[in-house]
Amino acid sequence: MLVLSLISSFFNAVNSLYAKRIVSEMKDNNSFIVTSFVFIAIILAFALPWFYMFHASAISIGLVLLVVSLDTLANVLFFLSMERIEVSTLAVYLALTPMFTFIPNALLFGFHPLVLVSVLFIIIGVYFLNLKGRNPLSPFIELRKAGNLLGIGTAIVYGISMVPTQQLLLHAWINPVTLYFFRSCGIAIITYLLYRPKVWFPKLHFHLGMRGITVLIQWLCLFTALKYADGTIVVSLAYTSPLFAIFLAWIYFKERITVAKLAACCITIAGIIFTIT
Repeated sequence: MLVLSLISSFFNAVNSLYAKRIVSEMKDNNSFIVTSFVFIAIILAFALPWFYMFHASAISIGLVLLVVSLDTLANVLFFLSMERIEVSTLAVYLALTPMFTFIPNALLFGFHPLVLVSVLFIIIGVYFLNLKGRNPLSPFIELRKAGNLLGIGTAIVYGISMVPTQQLLLHAWINPVTLYFFRSCGIAIITYLLYRPKVWFPKLHFHLGMRGITVLIQWLCLFTALKYADGTIVVSLAYTSPLFAIFLAWIYFKERITVAKLAACCITIAGIIFTIT
């Protein structure tokens, strides 16, 4: 579970940077969402004859539709926020995701009070990320900006989505490959019907295919880990990606590594480690 979650975390950072590069060439978020998930669905379709597993019932179908709907919204919010803030900053906001998995899980299944300490660490990390100058209230001003709100909104929706996702996997109503195939098809179809974007980019097919493979590694590792361990812990580990994203964004996009970013990253990851221990 530990290894799978950390692999997912690394590829989460890589995929965010790769997505930013492709979107900058497409110049349209919705085109990227549709085409990238179509590529993922096509890749998975070749595996389905051997890995397909879905026990259809009113509950399982409802949960799959809920996951697809939430993840479609999360992807739209993710790319809208990517337009407005740096990838390394967005990665720290996404580290809030475990908190929004923890809250519904706690309400539904109970929780250990010490997990609240890790949640506090994550909140403090986001506070330091937005600290400007010597004004201690500046983070609250920064959080009112559209890009920051969209980043937090992405974390909220992704976090909530992990709850029905884990229930589907824990009860063995579906396996990771089938779930991600349904998820990919659903996100592509909903986004296309809503926005009708351009979907043919021949010069980018190689990059879309390569990113499709890395996205599959990220999410299949995450889904497999969710099947065998506590959802809050798995999601916490999987969103240690700020540590990777800050340095990868510095290398490939020349995004500045600031003291605030490093402090936010370290505090957030400290909270995640506390959750695990």
